[in-house]
Amino acid sequence: MKLETTALAVGLVLALGAAAAADRVLATLPGRDVITTADLAAEIGRLPPPAQAIAGSRPIELVRLTQTIALRRELARRAEAGALDQEPRIAEALRVARERILADAMLDRAEGAPPPAALLESLARNEYDAAPEKFDIPEQVRASHILVSLKACDAEGKARELLARARQPGADFAALARENSDDPGTAARGGDLGFFQRGRMKREFEEAAFALKQPGDLSGVVKTEFGYHIIRLDERKLAKRQSFEAVRDELAKRIAQRELRTRRQLLADQITDTIQFDREAIQEVAAGGGLRPK
Repeated sequence: MKLETTALAVGLVLALGAAAAADRVLATLPGRDVITTADLAAEIGRLPPPAQAIAGSRPIELVRLTQTIALRRELARRAEAGALDQEPRIAEALRVARERILADAMLDRAEGAPPPAALLESLARNEYDAAPEKFDIPEQVRASHILVSLKACDAEGKARELLARARQPGADFAALARENSDDPGTAARGGDLGFFQRGRMKREFEEAAFALKQPGDLSGVVKTEFGYHIIRLDERKLAKRQSFEAVRDELAKRIAQRELRTRRQLLADQITDTIQFDREAIQEVAAGGGLRPK
């Protein structure tokens, strides 16, 4: 089956937009089987969330997905007609796939409805008040640097020369970094390292960066295992504690997710607690060389 016309692609977009009102036929297969907007909406729903928006709004993607459904369905029909589903290996795979789908559906049902918003806010407040220090944001600095690799000829001398140039009135530090830094990850950004807190950088680098006082201040030449650095302080954020209002929504979201996971785990634990293992048989199988895939 081949669907390629622009008119058809645009038609698919319009059809999906009207899917809530009426299920529409988008394609017909041999034997008069059809693919509808409901089929396509279900296919899109199985995609990762970022891909869903793309697939649902681009005609070419809608055409491609319709082709995918059609090909899969027709191949499956031919497989059944040829009794492939009766072959032991395939029958076992189908059985396992069915079990997995039903098991996931049962766990989804066990989750139930999310806790009420008022309860979530109360639980979030309790969690915040119990350990407010967890919501402390440490001091951070934003810095840029120029790196001269240890492999460079007279690396320290070159770094000191660049530091002298960076200290000249009106010097463009970002341009110096773009032209001279041996750090490929930051050179194109003018040496910008973004914000970081203590414990994220090499000790020598970190001490020099946090010792700088005012934006625009430059360090001396700082040596690390990567080479010689010239560091410029761009911005500083003082340590602070986030307010409950600032973290309430994220806390409530985490608590809701934790509650749903707990409900799923409770059902799983109830079932696994009833399993009776034959330890002797397991030991014998392991001792005999273990099991191998069929």
